Amino acid sequence: METNKKIIITGGGTGGHIFPGIAIARELSRHPEVQLLYVGKAEGLESKWVPDSGFPFQGIQASGFPRGLSVRLFTFWLDFAKGLAQAGRILGGFKPDAIFSTGGYVSVPVSLAGALRGIPVGLFEPNIVPGLAARFLSLFSRRIFVGFEDTLKRFSKRRTQWTGIPVREEIVTADKKKARESFGLNLETTTLLMLGGSQGAHTLNQHMTDVIKFLGEGDQKVQVIMMTGWNDYRKTVDHLDKCALKTVLRPFISNIHEAYAAADLVVARSGAMTCAEILSRGLPALFIPYPHASGHQEMNARALEKAGSALVITEKELDDESLTRTLISLLSDEGKLAEMGRKARLLAKPQAATDIVKTLMEMAEKK
Repeated sequence: METNKKIIITGGGTGGHIFPGIAIARELSRHPEVQLLYVGKAEGLESKWVPDSGFPFQGIQASGFPRGLSVRLFTFWLDFAKGLAQAGRILGGFKPDAIFSTGGYVSVPVSLAGALRGIPVGLFEPNIVPGLAARFLSLFSRRIFVGFEDTLKRFSKRRTQWTGIPVREEIVTADKKKARESFGLNLETTTLLMLGGSQGAHTLNQHMTDVIKFLGEGDQKVQVIMMTGWNDYRKTVDHLDKCALKTVLRPFISNIHEAYAAADLVVARSGAMTCAEILSRGLPALFIPYPHASGHQEMNARALEKAGSALVITEKELDDESLTRTLISLLSDEGKLAEMGRKARLLAKPQAATDIVKTLMEMAEKK
C-alpha cells in the first residue's frame, strides 16, 4: 500500500519518555500506509535506543529548563532557539500529518514548531502530576493522552483521553519459564526483582543489599534479581559474595522484559513507565518513590497502593528494618501476593498503544 500518512514521534532524555514513543512506533508500524520519524535529542539515550529498535531517527539540540538563576538559564534559551530552528527544518522536509509528543523538554521544540504550523499534536502525559513541559505543551495540543485516571482533571476535559501507558509488546508476552532459565534461576522458587539504579539511588541499593544478606541468613525460600546501576555494581557484588541466597546482580538489565517475567514481586522506584510495566505483568510491587521531581513518583505509587496492587515506603521511612519487615510479610503470604497481582491486572490498560494510535490516525486524517 502506498504511504499516505506521515507521523513524527518526539521525546526523550529518559526511558519514561522514550519507551512509550517506541511502543507507539511499533503500533504505527502495523499500518503500512504510515511513514514514521522519531525526533529526539541528538546526544540523548533515544539516539541509540530508537535506531536499535528499527526506527528512523533525527536529532536536535535540547536542554531542560533550569531551576533557579544560573548561567544555564542563558544556555537553555540558546539551546531552545537552535532546537526550534532544527525542528522547523525537519518538519519542513518531512511534512508530517500529526505529531505524537511523549512530553519532557526534548519534545518541546518539535511540538511547538509543529503546532505553530497547524500540525495536530497529540501529547502524552504518563504521570499523575504533569511536569512543566507537559503543562506548557497542553496549551498547543489537539489531544492529550494520560496514563492515570486521576490526571484527567488536570487538563481540558474535552481534549483529554485516559488511555493508560503504552508498553512494549515483549513486556507483556515474555515467558516466565524461559525468563528464569535466561537468568539461571530455579523455575519453582519465588523470585524477587529489585530495581535500584545509579541516579540518586545509592541509599536504596545499600538497603536492598543489607536485606538480601539478612534473607540469606534465614529460611526464606526466595531468589533475587537485582539491578544496581553502574556506580554500585562492584561494591554490591563484593558485599554479597558469600550470601547464601541465589542472587543475580546486574548493573543494568537490558532484557528487562525477562526480568519482569521471572518475578513474583518487584521492589522499585515508581516512575510512570515502571508502574505501567509492572501492571502489564500483573505483578505486586513495593514502591520506594524517588523523593524529588515534584513528588510525582509518590503520587504514582499512592494511586497503585490505593487500588491495592502495591505498598509504599517513602525514602524518609526507609531503613533496613522497614524494608525487611515489609518484604518478609509479603513473601510469606502467597494469598496477599496473588490478590495484589489480580488488582494490578485490573489496573493495566493493554490497549493503550492501540487506542492512542487510533486517535493519532484520526488526527492525521483531519489535518
